[in-house]
Amino acid sequence: MASGRQPVTSTPETDNQSASLGNILSSSLDMFRIEDAQTRKKAVEFLGNVSLATVNAYGKWLTAIKAVADACTVTGYTFSQSDLCDFLTVAAKGMDSKRAGTKAVNDATFHIYMDVMENYQKADEKLKLHFPRIIVDVISILDKGVDTRGEAVGVYGIERYYQERKASAPAEDPAASYVARPVQEIKQRPGQPQAPITFSEELIENLSQITGRQPKDLELSLANLQAADVKKITDLSVNYKRLQKYSKLTKPEALKKEVEKDLGRKLSDNQLQHAVNSIRKAKVYIENVLDGKFVPHGTHGINHVKHNLEYGYQLMGLIEPRKRRQS
Repeated sequence: MASGRQPVTSTPETDNQSASLGNILSSSLDMFRIEDAQTRKKAVEFLGNVSLATVNAYGKWLTAIKAVADACTVTGYTFSQSDLCDFLTVAAKGMDSKRAGTKAVNDATFHIYMDVMENYQKADEKLKLHFPRIIVDVISILDKGVDTRGEAVGVYGIERYYQERKASAPAEDPAASYVARPVQEIKQRPGQPQAPITFSEELIENLSQITGRQPKDLELSLANLQAADVKKITDLSVNYKRLQKYSKLTKPEALKKEVEKDLGRKLSDNQLQHAVNSIRKAKVYIENVLDGKFVPHGTHGINHVKHNLEYGYQLMGLIEPRKRRQS
């Protein structure tokens, strides 16, 4: 972690190249000049527990540097000020070439660079440990439109998001987002071909209308989901007409009246707020579930953005509550 090393000038192996995920991780560790054996081992361990859906959603580069940042936090590897600036520079270089170099990217990275130069040295040690994770989240937003937890953030909200992450990230346990995959996901039992998964025409047709995606693409996305998420998507599809009806009601009062009429019970102001937010983000929710962008995090291994949206759908009776599905 000594400062004064030669600046990083190499270019990351991005998703456009044929490099394996493991090679990209190794390359990124070298570019970030991380030689600590414990940190490198932990990064490999974290990467081994990342699902294919997450890699497909975020790409190899973001997946790899997130594992590096999380490993640094968990093992107590603190970057020097100059090394953190290099981390920011290299992380941004791995973005989609269509976005790299745009004004939004340049403005965001410059804002972080200036903050690091002015405030990093006097930041508390816990925040320093989590700084690489915060940087990866911002790069993820610039590249994919969502952070590594699946939270969508607009270009004009990045600076506010960055400040909020500086406050919230130190309270998190990065290791909690890496849940060991079940054996059957890692290795298919030899001699037992997997039965093809089929979905109803109505489900595919409704999802196609909502997302504008091709049926074959939807079938592939659904096949990669856990059964619980397929059930939620199916519930929303079954209630597609109600979803359409609610989405046309622009005023909260009108939505409240219609939902209460359908449910036969009243909604509190807090419940109405959840319902309004969930209706507005129905398309984004469905697409993020299909793309595996709602990455579990926190001590309970859940994605809070996803959880809150689902709570809104449950309040309106658009998806079944968890307890009812388990009974």
